Amino acid sequence: MKNRKGQVLPYMLVMSLILILSWAMLINIAKLLRDKMILQNYVDNTVISIANLQARTLNILGTTNNLMATILSTASYPAIAMFPNFSTDKIAGSMIPGPFSDYYCPKAGFAVNEKYSGVLKMKKLVNSIQQFQDILLKNYMVQSVMLLNKIPDKNFKVFVVPSRYAKGINFAGFNIVDPQVWLGIKRNYKGITYYKTDNFCIDFKAKHYHIVLPRQYMKDKVSWYVQDKDFYDKKLVAVGVKVTEKDDFYPLFKNIFDINMPILYCFGAAGLYNVKGEMFPEKEDTSTGLSSIVATLMSPMIAQQLFVFYNIIEDVNAVPAIGQICSIIGVAYAVYYAEETARKMISEPLNKETPIYKYNEAELGGWDAHLVPL
Repeated sequence: MKNRKGQVLPYMLVMSLILILSWAMLINIAKLLRDKMILQNYVDNTVISIANLQARTLNILGTTNNLMATILSTASYPAIAMFPNFSTDKIAGSMIPGPFSDYYCPKAGFAVNEKYSGVLKMKKLVNSIQQFQDILLKNYMVQSVMLLNKIPDKNFKVFVVPSRYAKGINFAGFNIVDPQVWLGIKRNYKGITYYKTDNFCIDFKAKHYHIVLPRQYMKDKVSWYVQDKDFYDKKLVAVGVKVTEKDDFYPLFKNIFDINMPILYCFGAAGLYNVKGEMFPEKEDTSTGLSSIVATLMSPMIAQQLFVFYNIIEDVNAVPAIGQICSIIGVAYAVYYAEETARKMISEPLNKETPIYKYNEAELGGWDAHLVPL
């Protein structure tokens, strides 16, 4: 009988090789799936973090827009009477007594007093708010870059772009370092025109009169932020890529069988929303809007102006010949002043294209972000 020892050995070697290859394949596939999940987590975490950063930036910008407009809304246009203006076309001293008011009466016979310290302080404060907004936007870009570079594994890379540029991979007009492009906003280039206030004081028949007149002082080219044409496209798209380095241990047996791990791609998206409103005016305009607090604080100055009208009309009426005619004209002007002031005080809080209205409308909602489908 022939010796049959070792006859199973070839089969065992073949089966061992198959088992080893199967084991290697399972490990390689498991590694691939693990990398895919990790990459997807990186993509989702990065895009939602940048979207949340955008939401916080928009909320602060909206608040500073409202603050800037509220400060400017207190200004008057000193034409004989100090009309409330509620427009950046004519910004003079504040109608609320304090550091921003240029309504000053020296109370001495006949005197002229040029005042612009109040409007200058107002301009400096507005410019400080604008500078803070610029710093805020730069911080947004810096934080975004830090989030993109925060991924610990050097083999994983994540790229984020607004969805409008991801469609068809069309990057025409996309300035990657411009935060206004990312947020879909732009400056209001209607500008701000500041005026000095000339205070004229006259004593007549034992009464003192204070009259004010405007004189243009200086201009600013821009004011608050408004919506740009892409404002409503608040979706961010992220692409994640994982490339195996040459010195990577995986895939197993890559040198023997000349195989490489495939390049992995993952995609994610996040969107911004505010359920109450946009928070930013839709177009460039000069109207500031009006808040109830400012309207209340301005009321004493308006009442004082009407009292001045009353005194002037009373004295003019006593002048022979022309007194009655002049007093009729004065009454007509006083009625016009009262009606125009009342009309502005009622209509301006309802003006939907002002930064104050837009902020009050959307304040309780606030900008937020969440993951969305691609």
